[in-house]
Amino acid sequence: MKAMINPRSQRKQREYEARREEILSVAEGLFSKNGFFKTNMAEIAENAQFAMGTVYKFFKSKEDIYISLVESKVEEMLRQLEQAIHDSGSAQEKIREVIRVKLAFADQNRDFFRIYVSEWSGFEWTVKSAFGENVWKRYLAQIDLVANLIKVGIKTGEFRKVNPKDTALALHGMLNSTIYVWILQASPKESLVDKGEWLGSLFLGGLGTKEG
Repeated sequence: MKAMINPRSQRKQREYEARREEILSVAEGLFSKNGFFKTNMAEIAENAQFAMGTVYKFFKSKEDIYISLVESKVEEMLRQLEQAIHDSGSAQEKIREVIRVKLAFADQNRDFFRIYVSEWSGFEWTVKSAFGENVWKRYLAQIDLVANLIKVGIKTGEFRKVNPKDTALALHGMLNSTIYVWILQASPKESLVDKGEWLGSLFLGGLGTKEG
C-alpha cells in the first residue's frame, strides 16, 4: 500500500523550490551584468527581495549559488542532447544534432558562459577543479554520449574505425574552442549556430569511410 502524500508537505516543497529558483535567476542576472567577483550576497538578497538570512538558508555562499547555476546549465544541456539524438536517425544525423544543440545552447546562454570563460579561464580544463565532481560527471556524460554514437556509426559502416572516446573529445574540443572565441567577442557579427554546418562537415568528413 502506497503511503499518502501530505499536501502541505508538497506545497512547502514547491514554495522552497520556487524561492530557490528565484534566487538563482536573480544571481544569474547580476553575475552576467556585473561579473561574479564584483557581485556579493547582499546585492543578490536585495534584488531577490529576500532577507540575507533567507538567502543563506538556501545557499551558503555566492560560490555555492554559482556552482548550482553551472550544475543546472550542464544538466539542461545534457537533457537537450539526449532528447535531440533520441529524435534523430543515423549516427551522422545524431552527431550533427549534438553540434547544433551545443552551439545553440551556448548562444542562448551567452552572458552566463561569458562569465565562466572570462573569470575561470577556460572550459573543460577547469571544470573539475572549479565546480566539483557533480559538474565533472555531467560533462563526462556528454563525452560518453558522443563516444557511443561513434561506436554505433562504426558498427553500421557510417564511420571508419577510430577510438570513440578520443574522437568524442576531439569534437568537444572543436566546439569548445569555437564557442570560447565567439563568446569573448564584444559584438559577434555572425551567428554561432550558423557555424554548425561547416563544423559538422569538417568533423564527419574526417570520420567518413572511403566509400562514404
